[in-house]
Amino acid sequence: MSGPYGVTQGTGGSRVRAGGAGAPRAHPGAGRLVGEWDGPVAVFRGIPFAAPPVGDLRWRPPRPAARWDGERRAEQFGPAPLQPQPPSDSVMYRTNFADRRALVMSEDCLYLNVWTPDPAPGTGLPVMVWIHGGGNRYGHGSQDIHDGRALAGRGQVVVTLNHRLGALGFLAHPGLAAEDDLDASGNYGLLDIVAALTWIRTHVAAFGGDPDRITLAGNSAGAAHICHLMAAPTARPHFRAALGQSASGVGRAEGPLPGPAEAQKRGLAYAEEFGGRDVEGLRRISGVELIVRGHFGPVVDGRVLTEPTDAVFATGRQHRVPLLVGSNRDEGTVYASADEDAGAVGDARFVGPVWQWARSHAATGTPTWIYRFDRRPPLPPGLPELPDPGVHHTAELPYVLDNLDRRPDWPWQDTDRRLAALMADTWARFVATGDPGGPDLPPWPRFTGPRTSPAMFFGDTVRQDVLSRPAPPDGPQK
Repeated sequence: MSGPYGVTQGTGGSRVRAGGAGAPRAHPGAGRLVGEWDGPVAVFRGIPFAAPPVGDLRWRPPRPAARWDGERRAEQFGPAPLQPQPPSDSVMYRTNFADRRALVMSEDCLYLNVWTPDPAPGTGLPVMVWIHGGGNRYGHGSQDIHDGRALAGRGQVVVTLNHRLGALGFLAHPGLAAEDDLDASGNYGLLDIVAALTWIRTHVAAFGGDPDRITLAGNSAGAAHICHLMAAPTARPHFRAALGQSASGVGRAEGPLPGPAEAQKRGLAYAEEFGGRDVEGLRRISGVELIVRGHFGPVVDGRVLTEPTDAVFATGRQHRVPLLVGSNRDEGTVYASADEDAGAVGDARFVGPVWQWARSHAATGTPTWIYRFDRRPPLPPGLPELPDPGVHHTAELPYVLDNLDRRPDWPWQDTDRRLAALMADTWARFVATGDPGGPDLPPWPRFTGPRTSPAMFFGDTVRQDVLSRPAPPDGPQK
């Protein structure tokens, strides 16, 4: 099957074992890598982009990865970050985590994966860097649902990555600030992403990528991270477009990000659960025990985020790159309690913040597009008899990366396959050109901000329409 840019899309095919004479090879700065072919796409898995954040490096900014001698085999994914798991009979688990491989986790988790149709240096392919979701508690870059083969087969390099999660990734604490030369603490997971972006921009040419054509893409918490990184001066040199699905770092239902004092106060309260231990005492506790308690996320730490993301966007000082964002029709169904309205929950947590992200960005005159995912996926057998989740949070994931085959027990229909091919083509077009519009879509005008601004609806049909759900109240735009 041919993709939109004249590159054959891989739908299978033979593999060459890593290390064989015909295996793909790449030579980034740290050493030589040997991967494997997955059809027409070369895959390099488990590449270390930073030193293991263990021992004394727990709760410190990532350090450079060590070099290696000879050829490093890159056929196996690195361990996932330490994390709990959602219930295995939930629609969220079946959509995101029901992988063919057993989940291997470790505090030594800072690895990335590369899919490329042409690993020759100097090829100059556009690059998508995918940031997984999971509420800063779950997820990793090696989930089947994030497999990059189909999108790479459309003529681009695809990179997925891990970052630290939970308390290991986002704990702020006055003891950690005292160790830091900027008095910063927290956001270690965000710093991991910046370290990965730095590595990618430095080395992606060795895999056929163009370091000046990098697009950040991601869903849920990954999308919110991208929004925060648009406000972070240290991240701006590393990407030239952004694509966010179903979450935002501005207009959050829980309010603006906490500042250092508030975040460190929460960290002290967390330490009380372990007998009020100091930082060194906390470093001696098992990482598994640490990640099962508390819920953490980005803060204004003074290093990667020097002020609230809302304040940056409100004054138009964010990274002004082309932006494509959107949400799903029934975002709140898997989060609303029995006495809550799922639509209201979805609007407050997902739809409204995404709208505000798009609106504040469009107000700067920067190209912005917005979409709504409207296709109810056919659910797999074995789920409990619960209210229909509809087009639930993360339902778009198998479609946008054209990975329906990664969920073979779902009763996909021809409509699903056509929609997945079209959405992946559209996402690939945005990565390649900074504009999602094309001849196979109805006209997709830019989003300008008013509630009458059109969106592209991806469902049983693909059409331009106006979003019917309410956005946050209109206010003055800076």
